[in-house]
Amino acid sequence: MSTVKQLKLAPGVHAEDVVQELEGFTDGKARVVVIEAGATQDFGAWPGELVRWLWQDYPLPVIFAFDKQLIGEEAALALGCDIRICDEGAAIQLNGGTMDKLTAARACTLLQLETVESIPAKLTGAQALEDGLVSRVGPKGSARELAKEVAEVIATRGPIATRLAKEALWRGLNQPLEQALRFETDLTLLLQATKDRQEGVRAFLEKRPPKFIGE
Repeated sequence: MSTVKQLKLAPGVHAEDVVQELEGFTDGKARVVVIEAGATQDFGAWPGELVRWLWQDYPLPVIFAFDKQLIGEEAALALGCDIRICDEGAAIQLNGGTMDKLTAARACTLLQLETVESIPAKLTGAQALEDGLVSRVGPKGSARELAKEVAEVIATRGPIATRLAKEALWRGLNQPLEQALRFETDLTLLLQATKDRQEGVRAFLEKRPPKFIGE
């Protein structure tokens, strides 16, 4: 069973359908999810509560790949994901004035802005990379493959460590640095008692790839 799950947004898909499929991935061996933008802009509503659910409560890391201009609800879905990857022809339209509060807050956090009014109306792929909204920008038509490459790297890591790293990131964003570092240390201590940590040490000493089991 593949540890990288892929979900391509179909025209007219509704948020509840996406949520149902994402939740289904958590029942098996999946370690990371790649969501690929749809071919059209016909995408159902993605409210702020689901933006927050994706980056705070959903246990698996989620990568959003896009090669077009994202607008409206599809842009909101991308903001909720942990990593965004696009190609050089892509763009993302952000209209802080029309976003709900949770989505606008997420945009401000990612762009390190203090006010909703400061959210840019639109960012090209290159601008989004410079501003930290996307992690990688590739040649035209390469977003899907780039996202898959990143996902495959993440999938080789310990799933418990990956999940806790995601939690450390979202909690730490709203904490003073010293408090965030203490929380990160607490999570590190939790990992010391896992079988995966023991496997990681053994694999390092034996100079072989680790075989993490998520325990």
